[in-house]
Amino acid sequence: MFNKILIALDDSSCSKQAGQIGLGFAQKLGAKVVVGHVLQTPPAHLRLGVTRQEQESYAQTVLEPWQDLGRQMNLELQAEHLREEDVGWGIVQLAQQTGCDLIVMGTHGREGLRRVLLGSVAERVSRLSPIPLLLVRGDGKTEPVGGLFRHILAPVDGSESGQLAVQMADHLAVSLDADLRFVYVIPSILPLSDPFGMGAMAILDYEQIETGLEQEGKTILEKAKANIKAAKVTTELIHSSYQREAQVIVEYAQQGNFDLIVMGTHGRSGLDRLLLGSVAEGVAHHATVPVLLVRASPVAPVQTPSPAQATKR
Repeated sequence: MFNKILIALDDSSCSKQAGQIGLGFAQKLGAKVVVGHVLQTPPAHLRLGVTRQEQESYAQTVLEPWQDLGRQMNLELQAEHLREEDVGWGIVQLAQQTGCDLIVMGTHGREGLRRVLLGSVAERVSRLSPIPLLLVRGDGKTEPVGGLFRHILAPVDGSESGQLAVQMADHLAVSLDADLRFVYVIPSILPLSDPFGMGAMAILDYEQIETGLEQEGKTILEKAKANIKAAKVTTELIHSSYQREAQVIVEYAQQGNFDLIVMGTHGRSGLDRLLLGSVAEGVAHHATVPVLLVRASPVAPVQTPSPAQATKR
């Protein structure tokens, strides 16, 4: 499953949380670890005389404590750093260069206008990375290093990325001897209006649609549960009650004391993402527990210049 894990680190509080989670996760899975830091190279006109040696010294300061902790945990670990103007792209490249099949990193979980203005390195990695991404909130309630991921929640929607997430959740549940629950959120619909005085017919249509959505959810849950190897698996169909699906999933995870959410993401970007939104992105921003995002059709990234470099051409 995960043989080599990149833990992307800096000196922030959310990075510390991700480091603790990542090392504990690797230890439980018997995976190799790369602790990595991307040295952000500012545009030439903004450079203020910081030398390469000073930057590399800073990277060593960030990574050294994690190397020491990894050795104490008997992990096979290496430390790497990369210079890149676009930090998100640099993290993806570092994962590729070191042969990692999972990225673990922290996220501030910014919301609203602040998130739009400041952006998020974690959000950028989630769009660019072809391999799974484990996001850890800096203010999340997680235990350091040990005792992780005993109760896994896997929201399903019947999509290709969702099916890959189902398989990933199952593998993790088996490897960690964890409880696994699949949940399907039935989207809310408003009763049909009755502009032509059809009376009961409008109500009947509404009931038929709702029944159809429930049946679709049951079918998707049955498909998700088929061929599962985990020993402790349950499913649940829940109504969104006119809430956003992401909010329903986050609240469900909190009430059920789940410690990991595994879900698929389409990795949309640009106008398509703005128009369609993303349930996975909403969960990643609001969940207080780690969220493992699995892309559809994961393939090795093509060796291309970074987006920042491409723009300069």
